[in-house]
Amino acid sequence: MKTDADAYRRLIDIGIALSAEKDIDSLLERILAEAKTMVSADAGTLYLVNSHKQLKFTIVLIDKLGISQGGNSGVPITLPAIDLIREDGQPQMTHIAAMCANLGKPLTIEDVYKQAEIDSTGARKFDEITGYRSQSFLTVPLKNMADETIGVLQLINATEENGNIGPFSNEAIPLIEALASQASVALENRHLLDAQSAMQKRLEQEVDERTKELKNALAKLSKAHIILKDLTTIDPVTGIRNRQYFEDVFDQEWRRAIRQHYPITLMLLDIDFFKQVNDTYGHLAGDECLATVAQAIDSLFNRPSDVVARYGGEEFVVILPYVEEENSSHMAEQVRAHIERSKIVADGHEIKVTISIGSVTMLPKEGMNQRELISRADKAMYRAKSQGRNRVCVDSEV
Repeated sequence: MKTDADAYRRLIDIGIALSAEKDIDSLLERILAEAKTMVSADAGTLYLVNSHKQLKFTIVLIDKLGISQGGNSGVPITLPAIDLIREDGQPQMTHIAAMCANLGKPLTIEDVYKQAEIDSTGARKFDEITGYRSQSFLTVPLKNMADETIGVLQLINATEENGNIGPFSNEAIPLIEALASQASVALENRHLLDAQSAMQKRLEQEVDERTKELKNALAKLSKAHIILKDLTTIDPVTGIRNRQYFEDVFDQEWRRAIRQHYPITLMLLDIDFFKQVNDTYGHLAGDECLATVAQAIDSLFNRPSDVVARYGGEEFVVILPYVEEENSSHMAEQVRAHIERSKIVADGHEIKVTISIGSVTMLPKEGMNQRELISRADKAMYRAKSQGRNRVCVDSEV
């Protein structure tokens, strides 16, 4: 098992890679392959919940038997779907993956055939069909932003360096939970993009079949939807997310971090001496300068879970789930240096600006006030200003 720092750096790289996958099969294969590699699992399966309240096998990888089904492999899935609900209406608990989905929490099993309290019916059936010998399990639910289970990631048979099968370590659980969280966000984004693409194609096919009146109505509806979305989530001056969007996402991310025990880094960034920009060049140039800086900051954070928003005035806020303090300090310094090097042209004037950044990392726990994270980041930012501006101050009181 890698060190925590190495593991979480790897999670950041994985998050970026997942966001770059262009089709659902490639995304699913990447999720399962990365999970198996992180904890040295010999086999793994990835299920998605279908409309019939079943867990449908989507990817199956068994290294020992050379089995690869689903995804881009071209080999169809031969395993039957698993019912989440029994005929009597009760939750299905005879299959480990179904139990995980119904309970909504991770399950670890050292030896499924020796643990009497575990119903191994599903595992035995899996082994009979595949000819495999399952032993240890690490099973984690995939949840959407509404905290609903949309799938299950299951890893089988942790392989030790000597080739023997052993249990999954306690350190593996939070890593796979964090990966599952990233995977869930990437899956939701991929489904939304696919749905949007499919809808666009359907609308394009109907263009020649519909009357001019219907086409005009659809155009007005689409325009109204875009305007409404912009009004509710996009800051009109900078083009990035607005304060309300930040508040909503921050609340959701805080609660998710408490459940899954991962850190959150929050950065507050303020443009130095911005009043002088407005006084010297005018408010039009000031607004263009704000927008350019905002877009430059936003371009540096590309994980699906990262959020960059305008906090107010010339202040911006960044939420970074899974990022430890050591990494956050490096990332904040990259942002500061990037803005310092940038040439900003606004209303015909070339303007040089710098930013001061306050950064704080916390591991949210029950009973903690999430506003404390913002307060500490704010104080760190003002320390940066009091120390001369154009610098990063990190709150290290963990």
